[in-house]
Amino acid sequence: MKYKWLHLSDLHSYCNGINTKIMRDALINEIEVLHKKEPFSFLIITGDISDKNQGYGKAIEFINEIMNVADLSAESVFLVPGNHDLDRNIPDNREEIVKELWNKDILDKSEEDSIELLINSQNDFFQAYESLLNRSYPAEDLHFRENFDENLNIFHFNTSWMCYDSVLENGKLHIGLNKIYSCMEKVEKKPINIAIGHHSISELKEMVGSKLKFLFKYNDIDLYLSGHTHDSLVVYDTSIDTEFCTCRQVRAEDDNYPAGFIIGNIDTEEDQSHFVFYNWDNKLTKWTYDYTVEPAKHGVYYLKGNKFNNIKRKNNDIIVDLKLMGPALDCNIIKEKFKLKGAKEYRLGHKNIRPKKVEEWNKYLEDLSHFYDSIINNEKSGSKIHIFPMAPIPLLVSMGYLMQNGSPNIRIYQYNENKHTWVYNKNDDNILINEKYSEKGNDILAVSLSISAHVKIEDINAVLGEKYDLLNIYIDNPHLSYLNYKADVLRVKSKLKEKLDSINYKYKEIHLFLASPAGLSIEIGRIIRENMYPDTYIYNYFRKNNPSYSRIYNLMEVRNMS
Repeated sequence: MKYKWLHLSDLHSYCNGINTKIMRDALINEIEVLHKKEPFSFLIITGDISDKNQGYGKAIEFINEIMNVADLSAESVFLVPGNHDLDRNIPDNREEIVKELWNKDILDKSEEDSIELLINSQNDFFQAYESLLNRSYPAEDLHFRENFDENLNIFHFNTSWMCYDSVLENGKLHIGLNKIYSCMEKVEKKPINIAIGHHSISELKEMVGSKLKFLFKYNDIDLYLSGHTHDSLVVYDTSIDTEFCTCRQVRAEDDNYPAGFIIGNIDTEEDQSHFVFYNWDNKLTKWTYDYTVEPAKHGVYYLKGNKFNNIKRKNNDIIVDLKLMGPALDCNIIKEKFKLKGAKEYRLGHKNIRPKKVEEWNKYLEDLSHFYDSIINNEKSGSKIHIFPMAPIPLLVSMGYLMQNGSPNIRIYQYNENKHTWVYNKNDDNILINEKYSEKGNDILAVSLSISAHVKIEDINAVLGEKYDLLNIYIDNPHLSYLNYKADVLRVKSKLKEKLDSINYKYKEIHLFLASPAGLSIEIGRIIRENMYPDTYIYNYFRKNNPSYSRIYNLMEVRNMS
């Protein structure tokens, strides 16, 4: 079974700040890209469609736009009301009724009467629901199940029917347990069962939440998806074998609560079921992976439920997607070609990056450092890590520096641009590597590496002057797509490492000017020993600039910059 869905929450559609407008335009584009990469099966929206029940017209327009770019029919959209999707003046004595209910542990006999008194406050939402999806919200049932296909149930929980004051009601809400029981009692159990609601379990009355968890266990609920907190969180409850996941909001005016969304994936065939968390970066004005979600490794969280972990893997292969330029890495092709079926996938959440300002370089390095810490540095020693890189050279060298030259379980692949394919250890082209060391007694060493192109002396002089020694590692007739295979890369690395290890003590500074393929750039970073080498600076080349090289990072400070 395979499903891919988009989870949004807390649209608050009548919030019109410029940051939100820009974010939502970018969200539509991001959804379209993600859909083209792999189509969505359905869309889930967990409440607060409106903002303070001010109307639903803009929300309907926005959701229709999402449905259009994701090629989803109304039958594939599932949504529930939030605490903003009701009129808090209905009935007139709503406050009195609600506060009385807060004091009860279980509603039981008074449940039906309480719901009947309060449910009409959501009539505007129910009308918008029918207008958008061409089907009625069964308000009289309160909670209901929709049958997605023969393998998947989606349970809709109305957690907001008794809301009144979101500041005071946390931990006091009732959900209507009798209605939940009736909803589940009539349902044919299926292999996968997803429940959606606006509030998390912790926001209900403690006794209500406890009994709801029992119903989840008894009725085989695999996932409970919610919103309301404007933050992302994922927790696996081992006692009931259920994953609980909350989604960020779709507003971008508060930097303390950034906008976000979640991509859900179920793949029981390869045990690749996971959530991918995204958040909106107001500074970079782009969508990135959300590495603030604690249990997720740089935004990716693999489901822990028993249904999603049936395969006993012989190894722990991990694919690290560092392809930050051009089309996205096709992990299906990678898995097939390099026999990595069942490998977990992690990707740094940026694409087609062209940093120019210092702030942009620092932001990308910060994210790269978090990525390294959460994915590579945090993995068990037995994991085999397969890195597929294509990014600006300063970031690649920095990644290598963070890794150092330790783990033998890391494989760095090369992209052969001439053949448009990734390679690793296919053969050895036996390319001759030349070395020229000019020692003039200076305390600054420039290292030029001419593999993909010539590093010109005049370009180095433009930033360093002429008082430096030069170590030049080069091949004859350098050009793109040279050094595609492991043996050639390691030959360059070995020659440079051997020389730098023997002469670095002579210098107070080393300056790296590299024209090298991505995999080699990472390997160069790995040989710069953090406890042995002097300050080592990496430069970025941009031909149209004057000078063409600009200093980006001191590698000895990289760990502290994150």
